[in-house]
Amino acid sequence: MVTITKSAVAELKTIFEAEASLEHADCGLRIYVAGMGDHGITYGLELDSARHDRDIVLDLGGIETLVDEKIAPSMQNIVIDFTDAGDGRGFVINDPYLCCGRR
Repeated sequence: MVTITKSAVAELKTIFEAEASLEHADCGLRIYVAGMGDHGITYGLELDSARHDRDIVLDLGGIETLVDEKIAPSMQNIVIDFTDAGDGRGFVINDPYLCCGRR
């Protein structure tokens, strides 16, 4: 379903450690649909302590990840990565099927 790179896991663990002493002590990583457009689905990531009955809970490299079951089918084969390149720093969610026009 969802793959996460080692660099994304490392950055998320750093974030979770920093947030553990704050209000997000018992949170997971939520993947959600941020929008839809001509180029397909745009996903978003957020820390979330709320659990819903329709959530699917995944363990991605030791990161508890929450996905609403309604959007789970659209997330087949997405890859969550973290980049710290000269042109920017942040998480990137890639869908290999989207780039090839198969979805």
